[in-house]
Amino acid sequence: MLGAFFNSLISIGKILIKSRKTNLRSFHTHNKDIIIVGNGPSAKTDLLNCLSSNPELHNSTDIMCVNLFASQELFYQVKPNQYLFLDSAFFDFPLTVLDSPETLSILAVKPQFLQTQVLINQTWKNIFDANWGITVHVPQLFKSSAILKFAKEKGINVVFYNYTVVKGFESFENLIYKLGLGSPQSQNVVNTCIFHCINLKYRNIYLIGVENNFFLNFYLDENNQLHIKDNHFYEVKNKLTPQFHADGSSVTMADQMSNLYKVFTSHQRLQKYAKHCNSNVYNATKNSFIDAYQRKSIPL
Repeated sequence: MLGAFFNSLISIGKILIKSRKTNLRSFHTHNKDIIIVGNGPSAKTDLLNCLSSNPELHNSTDIMCVNLFASQELFYQVKPNQYLFLDSAFFDFPLTVLDSPETLSILAVKPQFLQTQVLINQTWKNIFDANWGITVHVPQLFKSSAILKFAKEKGINVVFYNYTVVKGFESFENLIYKLGLGSPQSQNVVNTCIFHCINLKYRNIYLIGVENNFFLNFYLDENNQLHIKDNHFYEVKNKLTPQFHADGSSVTMADQMSNLYKVFTSHQRLQKYAKHCNSNVYNATKNSFIDAYQRKSIPL
């Protein structure tokens, strides 16, 4: 009880400092369901199966994709009308980097990031080229970023949300969540998507491509350096990536397990919040390790 009280006070302080008015009320779901697409290995196959089984799917269901999905040719086949970003890497660079990724300043200490920046650039360029109408959802923290100003000039519809982690009494959390002033801990972009879609009043939210089986892809070499096998649907098969913190130190197994705890705890909290808001979150991903949501296929 005392801990919840102090967490509530701390959260109020964070809201006053970090949260701002957003334009969430300008967004309308038009009573549609929504499919949230993670970038797990099953995403491509499941998406294409959905679209081939129901070519009119877009008429009744919105599709929300994330992160580097738009860097792939599949983006033009699926034509998602909703897109969400959370990571600062999609915003923290000058416009000149869009055409010259090698000029990104962080490459001086993280040269391996060049490949990722190339994909980030392609993601934005493809979103700018989308001619079917797309709404991009981003944290209001990046409202003044150069890439978002450019996106608006390109006619992209942008919806802002607050990513301010709030903890405290459950009733207090629910109130702040509904007001859009704060959110649960979201260690993974899909956590944020689910929360955002609940607040946008989608009644049925389906998850595909969200295996969340990260721990199956850990590899520890003879020097105790942790690597992760990338299993995004667009990655090079069996590619191993060494894990480092921003300061160059190695990520430990304890670090990774702590992160995974936050991912799955967030799913549990989101399920409770969805029930509170009369929303349904369904996990339509085969072999997913998320146990918080009812398993249910997308109706076709």
